[in-house]
Amino acid sequence: MARASQKKSHGRISYQEALAKNGRAWLTGFILTSCILFGGASRSGSLGDVALQYLSIPLLILSVWIIVVSGSARLLRWPLIFVGVVIFIPAVQLLPLPHNVWILLPGRELIAETYRLTGQPIPVLPMTMTPEATWLSGLSLLPPMAVFMSVLTLDDAEKRNLSRIVIVVAIAATFLGLLQLAHGPNSVLRFYAITNRTEAVGFFANRNHFAALLYVAMLFACANFIDATLAAGRVTHRRRTDVNAVVAVVGWGTALVILLAGEMMARSRAGLALATVALIAGLCFCIGDPRLKVQRRGFSRLIFMTTGAALLSFVPLALYRISERFGSDPSVDVRIPFARNTIAAAMSYMPFGSGLGSFVPVYQIFEKRSDIGLTYANHAHNDLLEVWLETGFVGVALIVIFVIWLIGRTVRLWLEKNPRTGHLDLFLRRAAAVALVLLLVHSLFDYPLRTTGMMSVAALAAGLLVGLRAEDQHTVYTILRRAYAT
Repeated sequence: MARASQKKSHGRISYQEALAKNGRAWLTGFILTSCILFGGASRSGSLGDVALQYLSIPLLILSVWIIVVSGSARLLRWPLIFVGVVIFIPAVQLLPLPHNVWILLPGRELIAETYRLTGQPIPVLPMTMTPEATWLSGLSLLPPMAVFMSVLTLDDAEKRNLSRIVIVVAIAATFLGLLQLAHGPNSVLRFYAITNRTEAVGFFANRNHFAALLYVAMLFACANFIDATLAAGRVTHRRRTDVNAVVAVVGWGTALVILLAGEMMARSRAGLALATVALIAGLCFCIGDPRLKVQRRGFSRLIFMTTGAALLSFVPLALYRISERFGSDPSVDVRIPFARNTIAAAMSYMPFGSGLGSFVPVYQIFEKRSDIGLTYANHAHNDLLEVWLETGFVGVALIVIFVIWLIGRTVRLWLEKNPRTGHLDLFLRRAAAVALVLLLVHSLFDYPLRTTGMMSVAALAAGLLVGLRAEDQHTVYTILRRAYAT
């Protein structure tokens, strides 16, 4: 009797195990959804960002605890080292320095001269020019860091669900954008005081960030659409009709159409151009899939031809909307002086930078008189230059390392033909790689990763690329079960 009950309990998942596994997946989905819904501000310190930072702390602690207890830190050492260096930047910038050390840092002459003219001694100051802004910028990393650390150890099914959350929330944002256009510039559905009042912005303050969410969601939707199409084609190839397979194709195709409509409403030039690239890349997700060999004709071929025709019809519309925006957008002319002044400031604060979040006051020091009044420079509209200004050579080195890794990872994903997991998981990893590439390209013209929402979506994409293999995931959960048993 005792042995039977022991065997029965041994095969059952305990409450603690279910909480650590399923509860963490639900919590990650909740945090990711909340980040997109309430993290649309592009400036650190908003009420929504503060709430998200508090909410993300339990997930971050739980994820770190699981990584440490399961012994998977050794398998994830390089991603953890990268995250550690990112945390290291604001921590070091906030350390107080003796005045005889601080005054040797580049770019501090103006402040030092101000103290001399007022007859005051130079106090103990940190490396950053704006300690409060650096502190807020460091705290803004908590939600995406929590999402990334949690995704690292989630299994493939849970990662698929997280990618679908992005699609669902993006579709909801599209319908919200439609209501925003219907209600006009003063709609109460625009949740930020400073926003684009003539275009759809969804849950964001800026149409470009809304467009970024849409083309990332399009990539995830393309992955599901291609997989559903190949699965349905395999069934019809065997001369059997599977209603569920056909419904899945229609459903994912409808999701793509809705997301395309959202891109058109946002009227973001970069968003429309990158959405076109996302669609083309999405059609290439199936390269190397063995299911294509037996489906040269039939259902799958029809779907791919229809999708290609839809893409060809979208491209002229996208180009028209892009050309329409060039004549009416004042930011076209200001990006060049923004870049010129930011480069001058970055050179002056090399090699350590001016501090995270310090762009606005530092830029105003280097802004030329002829550029004043063009528009308010809240960001450089080129995140590479802004990171260079605020973090110096360390931030630039991290970007270079990440880009090299991303290129290598993307090439390996497209060369992979027989994935150890399902084909959909391979498609989603390819979608995540393309999403990160597009976000980096977009960051050369704007600042989509300056919002908590898009930082968390990018963290999900990075986690899809870095996560543990299936056998390592099994090892992690085995170790955790032993830990709970003891």
